Amino acid sequence: MGIIENAKEAVKLVQQIDNVELYRKILDLHSEAMELTEQLKKKDEMITQLRNALELKGKLVCKDSAYYLEDEKGRTDGPFCTKCFDVDKVKCRLVADNREPQVICPNCKVSFSSKPLYHYLRPDVEADRKKLLESIRHENMRREF
Repeated sequence: MGIIENAKEAVKLVQQIDNVELYRKILDLHSEAMELTEQLKKKDEMITQLRNALELKGKLVCKDSAYYLEDEKGRTDGPFCTKCFDVDKVKCRLVADNREPQVICPNCKVSFSSKPLYHYLRPDVEADRKKLLESIRHENMRREF
């Protein structure tokens, strides 16, 4: 039997004895036991959250002013905002702004320039840029002849 069940059993026995003062004391004891049980649950939940946060922190890699998560198979996920994770413990994915090379966090609204992040988030832009440079090179070569 647990503490709550024992307290309930004691309340039943005290009711049978018909001692009002003892009955009040047992009810107080029961309330305190319920509060302690609730506190214990909250602490267990907090321990679980802290363990998960510590495990997550071990998987984070900081690169190009952003966090990336690496799993056991070497796959990466991200980039995530360093401010949101460090301060608020929130994994918030960075997004490419429509102005190259601006990157923005939709949560904290921080905006900064980062070509590596921008091109990671928008590989199509990098491919278009390479095609444009290649066509310019070809055009320059034709003019030389």
